[in-house]
Amino acid sequence: MKLSIIIVNFNTSTLVNNCVESIKKYWKQDAFEFIIVDNSEDENEIAAADKLLNNQAGIKFLHVKNEGYGAANNRGAKLASGEFLLFLNPDTIMTDDSVLKITDILKNNRKIGALSPLIYQENNKTLQHHFYGDFQSLAGIIFKKWQGRQIDLTKELTYVDMVTGACLLIRKSLFDHLHGFDENFFMYIEDDDLCKRVAEAGYKNAIYSKARIIHLEGASSTSVQKRLMYYRSQDYYFKKHYGVLRMRVMQFIRWPYKILKILLAK
Repeated sequence: MKLSIIIVNFNTSTLVNNCVESIKKYWKQDAFEFIIVDNSEDENEIAAADKLLNNQAGIKFLHVKNEGYGAANNRGAKLASGEFLLFLNPDTIMTDDSVLKITDILKNNRKIGALSPLIYQENNKTLQHHFYGDFQSLAGIIFKKWQGRQIDLTKELTYVDMVTGACLLIRKSLFDHLHGFDENFFMYIEDDDLCKRVAEAGYKNAIYSKARIIHLEGASSTSVQKRLMYYRSQDYYFKKHYGVLRMRVMQFIRWPYKILKILLAK
């Protein structure tokens, strides 16, 4: 098996099914497997996910207790038989064989740790803002540098600090070596943390501009919840990588933005 595609479902079974069907148009069945990790908590959604996704050819279906996005992906990775793992958000759509393209690039470039295609908005014309960026830092928060530099679309590969977990390809051997996603992140920034550890292990993270997907961003969660989860993850990230003092400084700097964002989200 060449590629294991891991998708976490949390009350989004219809989106997951649409994502799977969009990939199946281009898949080579002997080269792919889908691993759907369902951590839904609503009984009706669990039944719907089981009906839509379980027992389909080429799909391994696993229902787990909801312990977070990274934890669910780690459970899926343990079931994977592929040489490569593609972590994919349920609200993504493939429009061509980009899955095969990025897998071939990673297979032939041992320097790359994590790889992403270009990720477009639903209109398939506008690049999303935050599918790559610089590692989070105090300077990034102050000067808003986290959005990262512009991608040169004339180049096949652009090297960046981090790529989003919405569509992140990595060798299974490297993922296992790094012990997967840090499960202390319930949701958000676990991809930034993983990419930081990939870089610390001596690899480069990259965008491949000859491949693309569509991401229906934010189709599976609510605003205030998202923002509070994000801040908890950001606190942990800074404490883990920079220590308690920098975490406290970050919290102080972030405070006005935090209040404003929460008020706007209501």
